[in-house]
Amino acid sequence: MSAALVAIAPGVAPNAVAQEIAPPPTPNADRLAEQMRILATDPRNVPALLAAGELSARLNDPAAAAGFFARAQALAPGNPRVAAGQAMVMVRSERPGEALRLFALAERGGVAMAPYASDRGLAYDLIGAQAHAEREHRIAMAQGGDDETARRYAYSLGISGRTDEAMKILDPLLRRSDRAAWRARAFILAMNGDAAGADRIAASMMGGVGTALAPFFRRLPALAPADKAFAVHFGELRRTPSRIADAQVAPPLPTIAPVQVAAAPPPPPPPRAAGSEFASISPERRMSARERRAQESAAARQAAADAEAKRIADARAAQEAETRRQAEAARLAEQQRLEMERVAAAQRQAEVQRLADAERAAQAQREAHARAAQERATREAEARRAAEAATASAAAPPPAATPVQVARSPEPAPEVAPQPKPRVGGEDNVIARIMAGITIPASELGVDPLPGREAEPTPAPEPQPAAAPAVAASKPKPETVAKPAAAAKVDPKAKADPKAKAKTDPKAKPKVDPAKAEPARHWVQVAGGADVKALPKAWKAAVADAPAEFRGKQAWTTPLRFTNRLLAGPFKTPAAAQDFVNAIKKKGVSAFAWTSEAGQKIEKLDVK
Repeated sequence: MSAALVAIAPGVAPNAVAQEIAPPPTPNADRLAEQMRILATDPRNVPALLAAGELSARLNDPAAAAGFFARAQALAPGNPRVAAGQAMVMVRSERPGEALRLFALAERGGVAMAPYASDRGLAYDLIGAQAHAEREHRIAMAQGGDDETARRYAYSLGISGRTDEAMKILDPLLRRSDRAAWRARAFILAMNGDAAGADRIAASMMGGVGTALAPFFRRLPALAPADKAFAVHFGELRRTPSRIADAQVAPPLPTIAPVQVAAAPPPPPPPRAAGSEFASISPERRMSARERRAQESAAARQAAADAEAKRIADARAAQEAETRRQAEAARLAEQQRLEMERVAAAQRQAEVQRLADAERAAQAQREAHARAAQERATREAEARRAAEAATASAAAPPPAATPVQVARSPEPAPEVAPQPKPRVGGEDNVIARIMAGITIPASELGVDPLPGREAEPTPAPEPQPAAAPAVAASKPKPETVAKPAAAAKVDPKAKADPKAKAKTDPKAKPKVDPAKAEPARHWVQVAGGADVKALPKAWKAAVADAPAEFRGKQAWTTPLRFTNRLLAGPFKTPAAAQDFVNAIKKKGVSAFAWTSEAGQKIEKLDVK
């Protein structure tokens, strides 16, 4: 005997016990296979795509249905039947408000709603519009609805409290031992306050999960109609914010038109055992002991099969949950790694920018100091020239045009009226006025002229006035004439020359010029820091980001006030240094070109 046995409800006829049951027909699956053969030869066939999507939805495969409808929409964007198909997917995705909106859009586009009445009725049930839902279910049943349509209609009647009508709809399915129909019967009884009857059905027809449904059964009566629909169709008892938001998308409810549906009379039920709890659907007849044993054996096998299926499903769900957890952990780890790299790059960029700003500020300060020193030297040189000019004018002899009248015998010098002593800093200070109006050329200071000025020529020494012809009768004494002459013949080269002394000293060692030992060179600064020991780590981080660009480059360092530069180079030209900056910038390494001054000490950095 085949293992494909199903549980038999109490009271089923003896000839149905322990018989092999043929698999139920699957017309929707057969039609889907036919549409797939059409699409295999013509993938752009829009009617076949729409039919395949609708059949996939009815086979409870909303993901495949959504894929077919997406392909159809790409080929025919204005086809209203695509909206109707997408509404079927939305119903099964627990979004009834969006489904009703799409159904209304398809109806305005001219699509007949009768083929979609069952899904539309379920959408109305899920938003609590019971009258509209039952009207759609009656339309679906009038067109020869399948088992799923009948169960949905029974659920809708049960939500409205019409238990007897719901059981009449389920009766043909119960006589065929449809397990989904027995589950619907238990839920309908529980929704209307018969939790004990629901417990008995769950214990006998739902295997090992029957007792676990007891709390669920006792909560159903207190729920609102929409919540009852979500509970029995999707097992969801809690009203979520997404459900509330979706219900607000639903269009206004249309006016209900009366629908006349001629229901076919149900077939006569087979005889059932008297005294059974299902006597409302069974005639009075007592089963034999053999029939009961066969039924109990089949029910036990079915319960074992259900338990094994549940175990496998639970294991698969646990495995999928673990896979999702690992994927989420890997995603979070990758996100954290990227965030750390971003923060490190931002820190390097900030450090490079800080060093660049500090370098610009230092350069501006050096230029300001140089200008101040040059101006100070200029003022000092002007003051020195003014003093020398005043001294020379005071020691010069009278002009040649004025003859010197000297008496044979010395005569007392004429008395000169005393002049008022010049006030220090006053405007009658002759030397101050002279110094204020003169400038000293840069050539006398030993510095380059300022930008925009040409070097001033060195003034030639003023010619000494020619000696006036002496008058024989009035020739001055030798000592009175020799004093100024001796002062004029002082040789400035007579002073000691320290360089000459250094040249003549054989023991003196030649000094190395710092500018020649450390000439000006071109570098690229990639990082900086106060701790020199941390610079190798920064160098390795930069090399890791751009290994090809740093290949063959040497790390160098030089102090900068309270920090240190980390340099790569040297480069032959500033353009070569800038090319290197542009190359490593593409790899996320921030840097800038920099030129060292002559004499600045640059040391190699050990990065091993």
